[in-house]
Amino acid sequence: MAFNDQVALLYQRQEKTVRRAGVGPGVGGDWSPAANFNIFNIAGGPVRITGIWGHVTAVFAGTATPIVSHTPTGGAAANMCVIAVAAAYALNTFLTWDGSLTAVSGVLRASAAVGFTQSTDSVGTPATAESWVGTIVAVPGIIRITNGGVADATGMVDWYLSYIPMRDGATVSPL
Repeated sequence: MAFNDQVALLYQRQEKTVRRAGVGPGVGGDWSPAANFNIFNIAGGPVRITGIWGHVTAVFAGTATPIVSHTPTGGAAANMCVIAVAAAYALNTFLTWDGSLTAVSGVLRASAAVGFTQSTDSVGTPATAESWVGTIVAVPGIIRITNGGVADATGMVDWYLSYIPMRDGATVSPL
């Protein structure tokens, strides 16, 4: 393999971060009364997600409980994580993962097309995924936000996702 090919291969496998700008509040916005919206599209092959977080760019007046889920192409949705719950999110708050995968119990369950490294807690007890770093693998599909709480159409969040492509041509793009 030529040197330039090796450099290109190394670049393809480097961590990348993609940003999805928030859509303004109100009807048609991210936090409209439906409260569910797509944020990223994974295409071209699986990726290793190393982090996902939100940056509040417009104040939330009420409760929001963002649940990040993944729907593989041709498959059913599975929760990836639940963002820390708050009564209201202030301007410039960072929304980060609280370690749980479901809004109800935080108990890890098998999730189609999403791979986790889980803690050693026994089945049926609250468990957490160990870390974002190198442990969440997702196949092509859509990553979306579901508001597990009361719909609050007042806020706006820019979402960021860091990933490593696991195959040539695997990408993540904002929706």
